[in-house]
Amino acid sequence: MGMPCLATFLNYRVFVALFLVLDALFLGFYATTLSISPGEARLFFYGEGAIGETLRFSADLFGHTNFALRVPFIALHIVNTLMIYLAARIGLSRFDSFLAMALFALLPGVNSSALLVNGASIAISAALIFVLLYQKSTILAFSFLFEVSMMNSIFLALWLGVLIYEIKERRIALAAAAALFFAVSIGVWGFDFGHRPRGYFLDIFGMYGAIFSPLIFAYFIYALYWYLFRAKEKIPLLWFISAVPFLLSLALSLRQNLAIEEFAPYAAISTPLIVRSFMNSWRVRLPQFRGSQKTIAAVLIGSLFLTLLVIFFHKPLYMILSDSNRHFAYNFHFADELANRLRERGIDRVVCDSQRLAIRLRYYGIEKGGEDRLYTTRVEGAIPLSFEALGRTAATFYLIERHSDFLLNLRERRENNETTIIQESLQD
Repeated sequence: MGMPCLATFLNYRVFVALFLVLDALFLGFYATTLSISPGEARLFFYGEGAIGETLRFSADLFGHTNFALRVPFIALHIVNTLMIYLAARIGLSRFDSFLAMALFALLPGVNSSALLVNGASIAISAALIFVLLYQKSTILAFSFLFEVSMMNSIFLALWLGVLIYEIKERRIALAAAAALFFAVSIGVWGFDFGHRPRGYFLDIFGMYGAIFSPLIFAYFIYALYWYLFRAKEKIPLLWFISAVPFLLSLALSLRQNLAIEEFAPYAAISTPLIVRSFMNSWRVRLPQFRGSQKTIAAVLIGSLFLTLLVIFFHKPLYMILSDSNRHFAYNFHFADELANRLRERGIDRVVCDSQRLAIRLRYYGIEKGGEDRLYTTRVEGAIPLSFEALGRTAATFYLIERHSDFLLNLRERRENNETTIIQESLQD
C-alpha cells in the first residue's frame, strides 16, 4: 500500500509543479504585450511604498520593459497559487486541492491582479499566509497579520472576518485580541461609514461577477450558503475570511462607493470552499445520477473560459468599437510601440499634449521636453503614427518634428512678432 500512495503523492507534486510552470510561462509571455498604464507609471515614479520600491528594483534588474514591470506580480501570483493548494489541503484531498488551485489560477480577477500593478496580490498573500500560520501558531498568525495591517488599510476587512470567527468559536482571548487589533487598525487608517444611501450595490455586484465570471460568482454565493446552512461540518476559518469582507462590501455599497480591491481579494481565495461544496454534491450521487452535476460543471467551466477569452484575447474588440478609447484595455496598449517608433526617428525627448501619455512614454525612455511635439488629436501638418489591431487602425498619434515646415513657420512667426513688439517699444 505504501508504494502506490507514494506514487500518487509524487504524481500530484508533479502536476502542481507543471501547472505552476505553465501558468508562469503563459502570464510571462502575455505580460510582454501590456504597456504601462498612467496609474502604474505614477506608482513607478512616485510610489513610496513597497509596490513602488519593488517596481523600481525590477526595472533596475530587467530594464524598463513590460516584462520587468509585471514580473514581480506574476511571481507573487505563482506563490499565491501554491499557497491556495496548501490551504486547501487543510480540509480537502489532494485531487480536490488541485482543482481549487486550478480554479483560483483561472479566475479572471486573479489573472488581472497577476498582470496589473495593484495591491490585490499582496492582500491575497497575507490572507493565505495567515491561514497557514494559524494552523501552526495563533500567536504567530496574529502577530504577522498585525504587522502587515500597519502597512495598509486593505487588511481591515480581514481583521473583521477573523474577529467573527473567534467569536463564533468562543475563543474569548483570541476574540479580544482580534477586536483590539481591528480597533487599532481603524484608529490608524480610519473607516468611513458616514454616507447617505446611494445605489452602488449593483455596481459592486457586477464587479464581483467580473472577478469570478458571472456563473462562478453565483456558485460562490451558493458555496457560502451551503457551508452556513447545509454542510454537516465545522465552518472553516477560510469561510469567514472570504464571506465577511464580501458581505461587508455589499452592505457598505448601499451607502457609498467602495474601493473593491479592499474586499475582493478575500473572496477570490474561496475556491477551496467552492470545490468542497461542488464535490460534496458530486460524490453523494451514484455515477449514473450525476448528469445534472456534469451539466453544471460544463456550464461553469464554459462561463469561466469565455470570460478569460474576452480578457486575454480582447484585441478584436477594437474592430467593433467606433471609439478605441472606450476599449477597457486601451490604457495598456501602444505606449511601448509608440516609444519605439519615436526612437526610430531619433527622438528621445518630446512635448506631449497629454500628461497621461507623457508619463507612460517616460517609463520607456522618452523624456519630456525638446522641440518635437506629439499630439493625441489630429493636427494640421503632423505626421500620423498609427497602430493597428487585426488589420484595423486602433490608435493614431500625431508628431510634429523639430525640423518640420510647421514648426519652422511657427518659429518664424514668433520671431517676427517679437521683432515687431521690440520695434514698437523702441518707437514709444
